[in-house]
Amino acid sequence: MRIPLKQYGTLLSDYLRPQRGRVFGLAIALLLTIALRILNPQLLGRFIDTATADGPVQTLMAIAAIFLGTAVLIQIVSVLTTYLSETVAWSATNALRLDLVNHCL
Repeated sequence: MRIPLKQYGTLLSDYLRPQRGRVFGLAIALLLTIALRILNPQLLGRFIDTATADGPVQTLMAIAAIFLGTAVLIQIVSVLTTYLSETVAWSATNALRLDLVNHCL
């Protein structure tokens, strides 16, 4: 039995539509996590370049503080992403199960 791709999209949107806010928050959290994970190695590279060029200690301390802050922020956003993804997944799955039980009964 062949099911059109559009029907899958409709099914997915039916169960995610009631959770628009969470899905939007999840997308933002994922994009923020990606951006922060790209930024962290750049900061590390800048720290190493500044240290090898005998840069000022204040600059090194500032880069190190930003690096640590970014690492902590990555962990916080990762926890938020996990929470939102689990909440969306469970809610959508439970709604699907409820519809299936109603259909069977």
